[in-house]
Amino acid sequence: MPHFYNKKEKYYISVNFKVMYSSMRIQKHLKKVKPFWLKLSSKPKYVIGRDPYTRLESFYRDKLNKDLDKTNYWLRSQKIFFKPLGLKKSDSIEKKYAALKNISFQEFIQFLPEVYMNNRHLHPQYKIFKNLKVEKKFKMESKDDRDYIENNLKLDLSKKANTTQKSKFDLQWNQNMINIVNKLYHQDFDYFNYTKK
Repeated sequence: MPHFYNKKEKYYISVNFKVMYSSMRIQKHLKKVKPFWLKLSSKPKYVIGRDPYTRLESFYRDKLNKDLDKTNYWLRSQKIFFKPLGLKKSDSIEKKYAALKNISFQEFIQFLPEVYMNNRHLHPQYKIFKNLKVEKKFKMESKDDRDYIENNLKLDLSKKANTTQKSKFDLQWNQNMINIVNKLYHQDFDYFNYTKK
């Protein structure tokens, strides 16, 4: 659940998966809460968003590739691609591994319309935030926003429980890929005022 309550500062802050979720989980004064608490409370509410393009790049590097090995254990973020890849449950570990390992970034984006609602790391961010009346929206890429979060909301953003830095590699976009993302995540671009490519 990507909603948190700050017991000390008395506010709610909501994020999304692949949007500082792991960092929020290890904050000393934050406690995970269910969405209905936010609807019932009059305390201030804040949300943090992430550019849809970089969020998808992070998913591809981290959730699809990072923990991929030749065992019969598959993350949900990997299993959702079995169907578009034409894989069956009875297929060998080697066949599944090879198919997942060979998904290019372009193929991943082309598969999105079929799979993006099947995994919380790919859900549009707007899906989580649309019913919240918020005090302020932040962009995780913005230094000014990060400074505000640290200085005013008293969170330590230097704490990182999860990072994709070790699996960082260049990814190329073409116009067709951009069009797919712009269509699927158009509400995220609008809600957080991100610029479309």
